[in-house]
Amino acid sequence: MLCTSSSAEEANTHVRRPVVFDWTHRHVLYPESQNYWATARLQQDERFVNTWMLRHPHYWYPIFPRGPISAVNNKSHRDWNVSLGTTPTYEPIIDFSYTVSTQSGHGSLNTSDRGGGSFLATAGSLTNTAGVDLSTYVLYPGGPGVTLSALGSFNFDNLVAYTSNPPLDGDALLFSTGTTPGTDTYEINIWGNSANNYSYYNSNAKQVYGTQITAAGTFTNHFDPGGGQTFPAKYNFDITLAPDCTKDFVAMGIAANPASGGQANIVAYNNLYRGTGGLCGAGTATLLFAYASGTGEVPASVVLSRDGTKIAYVENQLSGSSYFHSLTWSTGTGNGTSATAAAVPGTGNTASDLRVLLSPDGGTTNQSSTTAPFIVYALSEASDVAYVTTYTWNGGASGYLYKLTNIFNGSTPSIVWSAAINAVPSAPVYDTVSNKIFFTDSNGRIDYVTDNGSSPSAVTYSAVLASGTISENPVIVDSTNQKVYATFNSNGTNAIVVQAPTSLASNVKVSVGTGSTYYTGPYGVEFNNAWYTGVGTPLMYVVGTGTGALPTLYSVGFTSGTMNTTVANSTALVSATGADASPPTEFYNATLSKDYLFVGVTNHCRATTGGGTAGCVMTLDITAGFPTVAAGTTALAATNGTTGIVVDNGSSLGQASSIYYATKTGTTLVKATQSALQ
Repeated sequence: MLCTSSSAEEANTHVRRPVVFDWTHRHVLYPESQNYWATARLQQDERFVNTWMLRHPHYWYPIFPRGPISAVNNKSHRDWNVSLGTTPTYEPIIDFSYTVSTQSGHGSLNTSDRGGGSFLATAGSLTNTAGVDLSTYVLYPGGPGVTLSALGSFNFDNLVAYTSNPPLDGDALLFSTGTTPGTDTYEINIWGNSANNYSYYNSNAKQVYGTQITAAGTFTNHFDPGGGQTFPAKYNFDITLAPDCTKDFVAMGIAANPASGGQANIVAYNNLYRGTGGLCGAGTATLLFAYASGTGEVPASVVLSRDGTKIAYVENQLSGSSYFHSLTWSTGTGNGTSATAAAVPGTGNTASDLRVLLSPDGGTTNQSSTTAPFIVYALSEASDVAYVTTYTWNGGASGYLYKLTNIFNGSTPSIVWSAAINAVPSAPVYDTVSNKIFFTDSNGRIDYVTDNGSSPSAVTYSAVLASGTISENPVIVDSTNQKVYATFNSNGTNAIVVQAPTSLASNVKVSVGTGSTYYTGPYGVEFNNAWYTGVGTPLMYVVGTGTGALPTLYSVGFTSGTMNTTVANSTALVSATGADASPPTEFYNATLSKDYLFVGVTNHCRATTGGGTAGCVMTLDITAGFPTVAAGTTALAATNGTTGIVVDNGSSLGQASSIYYATKTGTTLVKATQSALQ
């Protein structure tokens, strides 16, 4: 058992213990071990202590029931949802480059998945680097139906395909100097005529074309690292007391360009435990803050300080530049009134928004970042450090890993070192035992850098494990047993999960479906409670690709700690191909003695009566083994699927045992009860 206090004074004095659940706590795991030396070593790691608390409420929770009780709130439904604005979507960002005769450039598109490899561009930019129009232009909103441009010069639909040649149709993408009909004075239309043949036209008045090019060329697109799979972050003020309505909160970044008084790019809500019979009463969660932070999007997960007063995240700008932020939020008036009425941190409020440019050694070369930072918690938050990655597809795939300091101490963050990577990297994951920062890359490898303090080691690249991959998903590290797990959408034939020691000296692989050509999942693996406790049959769960776009749940067993190379069980989560899935999230609810797996799908939810055509989020009971998924399985509708899912408590109090996620389009932050989604 973990020792959380060691003095007689603590026994008589209340010691507050906050707990955080963000994306990072799914990526470094600590199964229990009989190796007491290893356990003692891990207890020096603040992340281990936080994770241990999340999984063992019966040791510390003052109102925890002794023994299982009947299902809590088992007639509950979607308890509340709040709008995150009208423009954002949590879908893959597609970076593109093009050449049409003498014209060339690059850009980035936020998208909404239409299934079958077709995506609607909802926001983005184009930067011309050769030929004419040498500037940056914004995507003009419209589509998916064919629309006439504001100047009356072009038909466009803003559709782009990931697998076809050409990836643009005969209407395709429209960019302009303005995004409000009637305000733009210059338009650029790029479309595909046939394979390796494209058109580039510009216009400054109705059917007045200064440049008209139809020529052999290229239009190449790439999914951003992470595939748009962001997570909310949940903060519990004090787990040694009952859940707190005021001080517990959920925060989330928003993939939208912010504006003072308009759209926010980072928000938080408290009064979470609301709903029928809720601890915090009825109704909807309360806005804690809504900020317009910088000028770019926050497309990836945010990370919380352990005391909850600060939030770290990456801002990604249209130009391709990116910034690491450390935000100290404030309360009261002047902190925004909704996700579409945002305040600027430090303007009319006491919030502090400190940032550093993420470019090689703080330079000016543009480096995008659509991945989340990984915080290394120290005994004192003044000593916390962070790792973050950036990338570019221009001039060949490449990126950087950065170590940052001054994360949560109130000073401006700064770069300690950067390490060049010869491919596009995933978000980083740090393991304290091996002192290595792990990431996957666009060449289908698992890589690491050793932190030598003031400098990094050279990057160690594994052999190519998945030569057909388009995914760069963060690894999961079993810190106790020094194992790394990575997922890849394709090795040329199959989607795979790889298990390797932290030395990367060997590996084993298991196939989990046909290789996907236009989704970047599987987005990670999860493990059942038996894997953590050593009692029962340990299993790994992963949502693989089925026949290529048919999200399918797989379980995989182990032999003496080594992952088996064949799956144990599988079941489709959707009723037809053409769907994607969220990362799965496992949580052992000790109040109910239930082991749950939560997962969302974008379309054709099999749990919907009759198969349906909609996205959903499902609660799957894996307590007794592999679940059955069919019409009637516990599920809630979720427009175009869900982001990643986080949990809060295993509590018997009303509305205090929940999950949180955002719908991918539509776009809302949702709280739903763990045990009985409807």
